[in-house]
Order: sequence, then C-alpha cells, then structure tokens
Amino acid sequence: MLAEMKEAREALQLTQKEVAEALDWSVSKLIRIEGGTVGLSITDLKALLLHYGITDRDRVEKYVAMAKAGKEPGWWDQYRRTNSPEFVKFLGLESAAVVLRQYQLLVVPGLLQIPDYTSSLALTASGKPELADLHVRLRRDRQQRLADPDLENFFILDESVLHRRVTDAGVWRKQLQHLRDVSQQPNVTLQVLPYKAGWVRGMQSSFELLQLSEQSNDLFLDVEQPDGDQFFDDVTGAVKAAEFIQLFYGLEEAALSADETPAVIDKALERLDD
Repeated sequence: MLAEMKEAREALQLTQKEVAEALDWSVSKLIRIEGGTVGLSITDLKALLLHYGITDRDRVEKYVAMAKAGKEPGWWDQYRRTNSPEFVKFLGLESAAVVLRQYQLLVVPGLLQIPDYTSSLALTASGKPELADLHVRLRRDRQQRLADPDLENFFILDESVLHRRVTDAGVWRKQLQHLRDVSQQPNVTLQVLPYKAGWVRGMQSSFELLQLSEQSNDLFLDVEQPDGDQFFDDVTGAVKAAEFIQLFYGLEEAALSADETPAVIDKALERLDD
C-alpha cells in the first residue's frame, strides 16, 4: 500500500515537499510514511487519498482495510505501562532508524551493555530487582538492531567510561571484552574520546541522534539529563538536532580513530590485573 501511495504521488508529479505543505505536514513525516518507518493513521491515509484524487469507494475501503491490518504492535508496545510515552516513541523511532549516532559521557551505551552491567546500573538506581529485570529485557530487545547490517551505528565514548566500574571486576571484564567484540562488527564504528583531547564542544552531555531516512537532516534527538531524557522531535527539534549533529562531527574528529579502539580497550583490560 505504501508503495502505491508513493506511485500515486509520483504519477501526479508531486514532490514530497509539495504534498507535505498542502497537508500541513512536515516533509519528514511524509518521508517516514512512504518509507514505512512510522504507522499510517486512517485519518492521514484518507487525507493522502483525497489529495491524490483517489475517491473510488471500493479502492478507498481496500486501502483503509490494509492500513488497519498493518497496525500490528511493535515490540516496544509492551513497555508502554512502565515508560513515558515520549520514551516509547523514541524506542519505535530507534527501531526504524537507518543511522544511529551516540556520544556517551558516563556509562556504556545501552545498546552495547551486557545484561549483568545493565542489571547493576538499574539496581543502583532503583534498588528493585524487578525493575532491573525489566531494564535487562528492554536493553536486550533494543540490541536486536545491532545485528541488522543495514543499520549504521556510530558510538563515541569518553575515555572515563572505560574506567568507571559500576560492577564487580568479573562483570566489568566481560563488559569491556564485549565492547571490543562489538567494535569489530562491520556496521559499528566505536571511537574513544581520550583525556588528552582536552575540552571539546558537545562533551558536556550524553546524547543520541537517530537519522530516520536517507535524508541526512531527518533527525530525532535525545539528550540525557539528570532528571530524565529530553527528546526533540522532527518539527520542534529540527534546529536543535541540526546543532547536535555538528557537535557529534566535532567529537568524531577529536576522538581516536576506530582502528585504535581495540588497543585502548586492551589497555583498560590490562589495568584490571594490576
């Protein structure tokens, strides 16, 4: 159905920008609809059909039925009762991203954590084993995308992350070894921002940028704060996301190359034996 919607637009020689402006949508919203990265509501479907001049009753009803049938819940829906709507939306977008960029100042990124490391963090924060188990399951579900060769992942870790032990030595060793292993995946680029880099713009807060389509400016931004993550969506956060992508590029340039990462982790592992 989505392919047919795109074909209908192209048959009328309409650009995505023209359709988005006519419907008072953002361009990125239409890009995501056509790309299948977000669901298509019945209201939005009917608006598109009307704009494309598709008014035949049988055809409209067929598309509506297809849209309803396609509304299968995503894996992230199971976490709606235990997380904020904003975070659940983020999980859905992260699952649909084509490029993921993350800078982490304090701890190992969630997508790269082993279960025991996640559990230790969650127990320290809440003191509740049941919540720790939930965090472990959530991390595991998010990490499924790391196996997707079509998803590009770029991680930058402040060097302090490799020394901030939040678990016992045995678990920490396994976590560091896991980081080393993941850094060798062809779809993962892992860099370390060394102490010797000094002060670099953007290093004050951990953040994650999701690129949601082939358009490089189609971004969703998540900035970690002491009282919870702050999310900037595709409309109100476009300027902020554009600012943070430049900060990320600056951090990339200041960080050690990805080829140097295994050796840096090896040194951290050696220090565990001291």
